[in-house]
Amino acid sequence: MNNVTRRLTLCLVHCALCLGCWAQGVPLWLETSHDFGTIREQDGRVTTAMRVVNAGDSALLLLRVHTSCGCTAVDFTREPIAPGGTGNVTVTYSPKNRPGEFSKDVWVYCNGRPGRSQLTITGNVIPEQRTLDEQYPVSAGSLRLSGAILPVGEVTRPGSRNAYLNAYNASTDTLLVTMLHAPAHIRASALPDTVPPGSTTAVTVFFDSRRAPLWGLNVDSLDVLAEPLHPNAEALSGITRIEVMANVREDFEQLTARDRERAPVAMLDCGERLTFEPVRHGQQARQSFTITNCGRDALMLRRLWSGDSAVTATASQTKLKHGKRATITVTVDTSKCRSNVFNALLNVMTNDPDHPNQILRLVGEVRQQ
Repeated sequence: MNNVTRRLTLCLVHCALCLGCWAQGVPLWLETSHDFGTIREQDGRVTTAMRVVNAGDSALLLLRVHTSCGCTAVDFTREPIAPGGTGNVTVTYSPKNRPGEFSKDVWVYCNGRPGRSQLTITGNVIPEQRTLDEQYPVSAGSLRLSGAILPVGEVTRPGSRNAYLNAYNASTDTLLVTMLHAPAHIRASALPDTVPPGSTTAVTVFFDSRRAPLWGLNVDSLDVLAEPLHPNAEALSGITRIEVMANVREDFEQLTARDRERAPVAMLDCGERLTFEPVRHGQQARQSFTITNCGRDALMLRRLWSGDSAVTATASQTKLKHGKRATITVTVDTSKCRSNVFNALLNVMTNDPDHPNQILRLVGEVRQQ
């Protein structure tokens, strides 16, 4: 083989290799989205097949399929798809316990170009009555809410936090949702505030701890009003009250080492338990203890609080300099006690960074005669 022939052979081999590198499958989707429309939960799963044509010049192989939710199941053509051939990705959606509108994505990976394609399914699920009662037990007319208590959780002061409740329009009319009578430290709204039939919204609150009236647990109420655009037998106006619960605590994260060295220290002379003398039912039981500031900076008594309505507590003073003490008097109204003993908790909240909330157990005997 002379040099010219050898060069020509190498060139032909190189061209063949290059053509082989460029030859590949090209996925051409005939459908990239499917709307199931309005479906009933009790009718069960719904399925659609989305078709792909291999518009390339080499076999196309679907490698794997990934979904955005466990409620969506998929199957796909696993054999190589020849040029000009057609394959399928079958998508099945389960509406069980999923009322309202949905939009789910499916990603298909292949050996062609592009290597990833996105498919989408949408729809709106009309729930069974059982699902409504279980997931949305609270009613404001035709608006169903997931609960009557909205827990915000812990909020440091200064600071803020958002929280929400889910809600569902169970009527055949669009609802306008308005939030009423929210206190000054809470901004409340429905997002969105215009809810089409069979759609969901979120009753949202913004809790501002800087304006909250209390340290520790704050329990506030506000009203949710739902009004249909065209009231009828299946679309009713209504209002319901929900409670917003947040725990406001002091932010000690910004304290420097020197701040902590000088920080106040709250010491209770009764330890963790305060015992009352026996009293007759209907009388008031009283007991006192002292709190002393063993730190260098001033101790601030933020709040004395008990979850038991029979218990009240007052302090002789709420700001203590180094070495000073205050007397805290605890009163138990035994007419509110339902047994022969009372066993309650008292929260002593201060600006002591190491013990900001000391819990004191209150115990005593209530005699019936």
